[in-house]
Amino acid sequence: MREEYWYYAFWLLVIGSWVLGIAYGRWGGGGSGVFADLGQAISVPPPIQLAWWQPLVYFTFTVIAAFVLSQLFFGVGAAVFIFSRGVYDGGLILSLENMVRGWTLASISPAELWTVFFILLVLTVNLPLCLWAAHLGTQRAMRMWYRLRGKPITPTVGAGPIPNLFLAVAASLAAGLVGAFAIAYA
Repeated sequence: MREEYWYYAFWLLVIGSWVLGIAYGRWGGGGSGVFADLGQAISVPPPIQLAWWQPLVYFTFTVIAAFVLSQLFFGVGAAVFIFSRGVYDGGLILSLENMVRGWTLASISPAELWTVFFILLVLTVNLPLCLWAAHLGTQRAMRMWYRLRGKPITPTVGAGPIPNLFLAVAASLAAGLVGAFAIAYA
């Protein structure tokens, strides 16, 4: 397979693994077990379990963990850990649905609003950054595989995986600051 096709194949691997993890977590009975436990390695815990400063750490290190763990076994680690993240996120989405389902206009408390905001921050900011980091990790793993096999590697046009990882970490740190603010006021 040509090197430029790997880029799209890795996106399919990362996104497909997460979607299958969501499906398994929601409808396959995988809400607890090995995959849910493995998913905690690259996911942010619910806000009720966090102190006000911990979102900074979790948001940042989940992105780094997704990058590093996706390089295991030359990209296979991405499928396993992102699938596990999907299983864990399935439970998070289910708890969000249950919380919002019980709302009426008069029964919404500010603490619940901040909790929903935090969960949405995890799903809309941290999750895409983790998926991007996993994709960058698989790219780096494939380039390493080519180097080990002695095949020529075309120079990357623009920024490579490491500078893009720094961008993802900076964005996740900013999201962690917003999450810390949400936890402090929840």
